[in-house]
Amino acid sequence: MKIKHNKLLTILLNTMALLTLTVFFSCQEKEGGNTLNSSKQLIQPENPLNKLKYDNTIDFFCKMDITRYGVSDTLHYKGKLYGFCSKMCKDEFRKNPDSYLTDKTVLEHK
Repeated sequence: MKIKHNKLLTILLNTMALLTLTVFFSCQEKEGGNTLNSSKQLIQPENPLNKLKYDNTIDFFCKMDITRYGVSDTLHYKGKLYGFCSKMCKDEFRKNPDSYLTDKTVLEHK
């Protein structure tokens, strides 16, 4: 009886493994093959703000790379256009912009 139980368990596990592999590969085909190549579309969707030229490449407040992850808000200050990942980051910058503009760690990324 124990041999029958082990054989049944083996068949069940093999069937589950085969089903898992089938689902995995069929999902990849529907998504256009390698899902790693399409990750840029998920990170940076079509956003008209991402097409503008900014005077910064790093969000001054949170230090996020806006060239890689995109822009959600902007601010004109002293004739320059700055991009930010969020309204909160823009609002924090707006409180004391000159202190952020002299921060060498952010300016080195430009």
